[in-house]
Amino acid sequence: MDRRIRVEYAGGANLDYRISDTAAVELERKLRDWLPDAEVTVDDQVTDELPVIPCAGLWEP
Repeated sequence: MDRRIRVEYAGGANLDYRISDTAAVELERKLRDWLPDAEVTVDDQVTDELPVIPCAGLWEP
């Protein structure tokens, strides 16, 4: 199942991507460590217009 991952930076930029459920878990954890000032959300608000996150295969277990 695909999920939406949203990264909201403190400066106001929002990035939304489509990502697999399993990859979302790993990437969300990493982004929270790498970007402590950003808010990272994973949810079910997936649309066909969302781009697949670049290098998605890197986050698959």
